[in-house]
Amino acid sequence: MKKTLRGLLFLFIALLVVVAAWLLSIRANSDALWKIVSEQCVPGQQQRHDPAPCLAVNLDKRFVIFKDAKGPLHNLLMPTEKMTGIESPEVQQPDAPNFFYQAWQERGRLKQMAGKPISDRYLGLAINSWYGRSQNQLHIHLACLYPEVYQALNRQEGRIGNSWQPLGEKLKGHDYLAMKMPAGAFEQQDPFKLLHAYVQQQGDDIAKYGLAVAANGQGDIVLLANRLKITDFNLGTAGEILDYRCASGR
Repeated sequence: MKKTLRGLLFLFIALLVVVAAWLLSIRANSDALWKIVSEQCVPGQQQRHDPAPCLAVNLDKRFVIFKDAKGPLHNLLMPTEKMTGIESPEVQQPDAPNFFYQAWQERGRLKQMAGKPISDRYLGLAINSWYGRSQNQLHIHLACLYPEVYQALNRQEGRIGNSWQPLGEKLKGHDYLAMKMPAGAFEQQDPFKLLHAYVQQQGDDIAKYGLAVAANGQGDIVLLANRLKITDFNLGTAGEILDYRCASGR
């Protein structure tokens, strides 16, 4: 029994070391996105009305849209100000922009890039946890859902309520919380704040959570959150549910 316990302890420590080394390696250039926003996109828009290399810069609403190199149908929404990620206190301020709502309003641009109609039900937004991201500039991924994720959400649609509760099945092998809200409430109800309120009630740390948004067949907005769980190889990477090739929409 003691040998078994020692063996399990050794494996757990080895897993922690591997994860720590991986986090250090992927954060080697963690300010790359912020440099693009602050040194190229925003100055270009201000000085020449040219957002390049961003697709768009909205100075009034304080965000940029950037085409990510990973996948043909994959855009990012980022603040024009320095905000590190989901844990940033700035996103919880009363006057903070509803970045998820703004990202959802930009879905038409992704559909144009696809060159064919894509139903909103196939689209998703996601931000990763502190542990599951490589960049220290808040960025919301906009792409399509993987077909199996769309199908799972479709099966669970009638079971998702108006408060956070476990989703009835795993997505990409990981546990998720889910809740829904009317599409008409999206502009006023910020997903960051809704998750933060839940996390505070649990006495937990929002930096450990990834957050995603999708739509159901009734037009409601579905929020999804997954929490860091090392033993499940889950780093709170909500972006895992997104398919940058948009196979669901083809």
